Order: sequence, then C-alpha cells, then structure tokens
Amino acid sequence: MNINVKLLDTNAEIYKNILKALLPDIKKYMDSVLDTIKKELPDILSNSIRNSPEYSSLIAGKLRYEFGIPDASSKIIGLINSWSSNINIDYTRPAITGNQIKSKFSVNLVRADFSDVLFTEYAILRDDQRGYDLPWLQWLLLDGDVAIIQNHEIIIGASRYSRTGNAIMRENKGKTWKVPTEFSGTISDNWITRSIENANSEIDSLLQKATKS
Repeated sequence: MNINVKLLDTNAEIYKNILKALLPDIKKYMDSVLDTIKKELPDILSNSIRNSPEYSSLIAGKLRYEFGIPDASSKIIGLINSWSSNINIDYTRPAITGNQIKSKFSVNLVRADFSDVLFTEYAILRDDQRGYDLPWLQWLLLDGDVAIIQNHEIIIGASRYSRTGNAIMRENKGKTWKVPTEFSGTISDNWITRSIENANSEIDSLLQKATKS
C-alpha cells in the first residue's frame, strides 16, 4: 500500500507557525531573566559602593572631615538607596520579526551626569548657622583636582567650631582646598564609575545565571 502525504502549507508558513508556538515560552524565559536581574542587581551595586575606599572615608575617615559632614551615614545611605532604586532596564519584549524571534534589553545603572541625585538633600550639605550650601557630591564626583576654595586649608584636630568635631577650615593665603587627589573624580572616572567597574565580574556572573535559569 502506497501512502502519499501532501503538505498544504509552504515551508515559510510552517516555519512561521513554529515561531508562533515558541513565542509564549520565549516570553516567559525573558520575563524570568529580567526578574532575576531586577532582584539581584541592586544589591551588587550597593555592595560594591559600600566596599569602596570612598565610602569608608566618607563614613568615618578623611573625606568626612574634609567635607565636614556630620550626618555622613544617613546621606550615604540615602544616595545608595537612590542609585539602587533608579536602576533602569530598557526592554523590548520578544516578537516575531521576519523569520526570527527577537528581543533585547539594556541596563543603565546610574545616570551619566548624576542629575538624579546631585540636587537632593543627600548630595548637599546645608550649614544653616553659616548660611551656605556645600555641593560636596558634585565636588567628589565631577570636579576632579580643581581648586575649589582659594586661600583656605583644612586643619585636622578637635575644635568646637567644627561640624564634625574634628576638623576646621581656616584662612591661609596661598593655600587652596580641593578634593583629596586619591578620592577625586571626573564625570567618566569617579567613586561610582569605579565601583561599577569593580562589580563587573559579579554583574557578568549574574547575567550568566539569569540567562541559564
């Protein structure tokens, strides 16, 4: 007995139907990938920032005294929470394009110009007694080794006039104050960009973990 089978659909139609059948599973897969990234990436960023020398110095070291930040811990926690919650994932859901299923996503960890945090209460030190605001985070992240205050210097030591109790700025002609070179940063190379760079291996591991789930 001879049996003849004739396919009524063309190869292109069969291929398209296969893609349609696969699409729901691809969507579920991509949703799972992004859920894993959204869940774990903020902690990776936060931990890398906390492990930086800048963080330690701001909390209880040279930078805290140089900037005169009495409530350094609360300001840094506020900044880290802002950066962690502002991570942006740009996602194009899977769709059939031609003879392929295509999807893509990109992750933006922080804004390139830090405009989302520079003007917040965490980035500015308000000295009501002396009547001025100090944009300490801008100095640290963007101003590099530029001289910020002319004819002054920081004197480390206990003082009742100090905001932190252990440093004061005094007038000294010929001296200039700037962010200490070991911590200074520019828009492309600063505390946060270095923290992200130091987290690259963990971020790569997370991406591998997420895409294999």
